[in-house]
Amino acid sequence: MIAVSSWRAIVGLSVREALRQRLWLLFAAAAAAVMIVGLSLGAVDGPNKLKLAVVAITAAISFVVVLLAVLVGSGQVRRDLDARVAFLLFAKPMPRLAYLLGRWTGVQVILLAGIITLSLVGTGMIWATFKQVPVIFAVTVPGEWDEVSSLGETLPIADGNNRKALSGQPGNGVRWTLHGLPTDVAAYAGGGLDLLLRCQVRSVDYGLNVEECLVQVSASPGDKTSKKAEKSATPRLLAIAPDSPYGFGTDGATDGATAGDGQVLMRHRDQIRNDYTVDYARLKLTRDSVSADGTSVIQITRLDSRAQLIVTKTNSLKVARPGGSLAANLIRGGLVLLASAAMLTAWTLFIGSMSNLGVTLLAGLTMFFAGNALWTIQDTLAYETLSVPAQRTLQLAQLLLPDFERFQVAANLAAGQSITWFAVVNAWLYFGAYTAFFLGLAWVALVRKEL
Repeated sequence: MIAVSSWRAIVGLSVREALRQRLWLLFAAAAAAVMIVGLSLGAVDGPNKLKLAVVAITAAISFVVVLLAVLVGSGQVRRDLDARVAFLLFAKPMPRLAYLLGRWTGVQVILLAGIITLSLVGTGMIWATFKQVPVIFAVTVPGEWDEVSSLGETLPIADGNNRKALSGQPGNGVRWTLHGLPTDVAAYAGGGLDLLLRCQVRSVDYGLNVEECLVQVSASPGDKTSKKAEKSATPRLLAIAPDSPYGFGTDGATDGATAGDGQVLMRHRDQIRNDYTVDYARLKLTRDSVSADGTSVIQITRLDSRAQLIVTKTNSLKVARPGGSLAANLIRGGLVLLASAAMLTAWTLFIGSMSNLGVTLLAGLTMFFAGNALWTIQDTLAYETLSVPAQRTLQLAQLLLPDFERFQVAANLAAGQSITWFAVVNAWLYFGAYTAFFLGLAWVALVRKEL
């Protein structure tokens, strides 16, 4: 009971100290910056306005969260230690662990309040400026896939192979199996679920410039036990959605010409282009193409012998449905960022328990920048010839340093991808291990410190 009451007291004290120091002004400044950015996006073309607005909001949240995570907790601990307040606190008695957890929790409460505020302000700014908000999608990705030959033979694709190039005689393709799709009729109102399709298109003949390929798309209910289409099910050709960003037309026709059901004129889209609203052709998946257990088999058949299709298992095909409001996704994205901020807070509490504030701030920023630069370590290990000690050092750094780029919040939101609660839990599990370790080190440092 003493530890719990002490923890609550330190949490309240941390929040009150932050308010007295007017740290809320930093959130106000970030909100003002977001408003100014929104007003200056008038010169940006089309859908890029909404993307840049979402990126600006997410960047503002990330900046404030990281800065306060490094500054607030370590500053409060150093003030207690330097001003000898710790003598009074730990003489009450107050467990050192309760003190550290109270300071850490107080910082997270402050950051959470700021995340919610900035998310709501940012959503309001987008609506006031553009009179609309971006559409956010939640997606289901395939669980299995197989290759289909031009003779109709199903060929298994080796496990771990996430990329397949289709060339040769037309009529070959790929068959994806999706599980966990909605089974209630209401979910398919408005023509059905959005089936998103994207491929890379290359010319079979290097002398030709081919960036479009006519394909046929069909769907049938799946059998979850055999991971194949039900034997009694007849594949249904899918229609291109009227609001699809591309895909209309027939081979050699101009965009805008009407194609038959199931015929889609695929344009080249590489792996960098992943915006659900503009980079994926959109078709409609109806309820009669989904089995009672939520399984569906989608097949794309290549119809153009001049073009080579390059498809991937999880990125070329997705089934999308509404992913919630922008504000809710911004808040969930903020919770992902809060997980990394919680780790930074624990790290600076550890350093602040041993050294002065300047060293603590430097250590916090160094950890943040190093965790955002792991790609440079990967490139160095892949392409540079290193000595054995240097190679082992970089491999150890790659293994131990937290990856702050692991969860692409800004990029996903800008592309229309929802931030799920699973992503939030995954982020807290990943950064939570580092957080617990650093808090344990901070406790050891305080225990060994003579107060």
